[in-house]
Amino acid sequence: MIAFAVQEIQGWYGPFTLSERVIQKVWLRQDFVVAEAKTESGLRLEVIDSGRWNLQEGPDFKGARLRIAGREVVGDVEIHFNAADWRLHDHQSNSNFDQVVLHVVLYPSDDATPAARTAGGHTPEVLVLLPLLERDLESLAMDEALRDMEQIDDLEWMVEFLALPFAQRQELIQREAQQRWQHKVDFARKRLQSASWTEVCHQMCLEVLGYARNRAPMARLALQYPLSEFGRSELSAEGLMEACAGEWKLSGLRPANHPRLRLQQYLGVLAQHPDWPHRLADLLRQLVVVTAEDSTRAFRKEHVLAKLQQAMSKNVFSDQIPVGKLNTLICDALLPLATSAGLCEGREYWQHWYPGDAPDALRRFLKHAQITDFKNPQSNGSNQGALALFLRRSL
Repeated sequence: MIAFAVQEIQGWYGPFTLSERVIQKVWLRQDFVVAEAKTESGLRLEVIDSGRWNLQEGPDFKGARLRIAGREVVGDVEIHFNAADWRLHDHQSNSNFDQVVLHVVLYPSDDATPAARTAGGHTPEVLVLLPLLERDLESLAMDEALRDMEQIDDLEWMVEFLALPFAQRQELIQREAQQRWQHKVDFARKRLQSASWTEVCHQMCLEVLGYARNRAPMARLALQYPLSEFGRSELSAEGLMEACAGEWKLSGLRPANHPRLRLQQYLGVLAQHPDWPHRLADLLRQLVVVTAEDSTRAFRKEHVLAKLQQAMSKNVFSDQIPVGKLNTLICDALLPLATSAGLCEGREYWQHWYPGDAPDALRRFLKHAQITDFKNPQSNGSNQGALALFLRRSL
């Protein structure tokens, strides 16, 4: 079995690890905008058969059937992060790569990067995947991490994690969660350096409503239509969808996550509470400063988180946003943003808040690792710590 190359990438909320295996799966599943695929030389590319995934030495996919500029081509496909990796891996002198007809890379190459050539003197066409991806790299890495959670007993570093004493496992999860919290606060602080509280609230709300596939077009809409314009009566979800036509990633999307529905929900908020960022600020200023609390259940009871969540839903967002997405919005955007703006100290609230739209694999992993129990039910903090651990893929 071959070892997959990995690369550390700076994400929105801190670094994460991306394996070349993830890029290979994107090719295998054709999880990109195939209709817009062109090689670097400008030739139209059609994928008839992505080929047989080769997990041994040699090209990554064998026997692919492609149509390049209308001509059918049969051969192998090699996948890398960068075009320069072809030479770094010495493929130009390895005859096993002589049948490669397409070099798929994640990032575009610069002018200084020499073209890939096989030992037989052939130059494969190059396809750059990044502009064609249906989702951002962080969400792809997250999906891979969640799949790994389904096979935790088969991952060497996870076997080591589960063998640690409980106190150390708990400390690792908490440490990863706190680092992720700090990344989110730093990210929000940078946003506030270039825009007002009101506009950053508007921008980050739309971005979260676009998670994970449609964050970019939602962000573009927030910049194109500031909050004061977004609530105009003549704007509609259909019109806003049209404003970013061609940018929406809709394939495989659950109906509840369709950007048209999310836009309708946000317009519903503005119809009733056009001043929602000010309402939010007033509510969060009332949060009491708290010290660290070991028990999530005790913290939620003492600080009446259920009522705070209800007040946030009703008084700020006019009950327009479903509770799972609302919790994601509160934890990924609003609590870090309010803390960076000096409105409150939200770290412990963020730690013990209810989990947002989280896959079931997280719940199973946390229970298996004995991180969650009756005193400490699944929380945003435990979710974030586990995700960060899997995204880093090491102890």
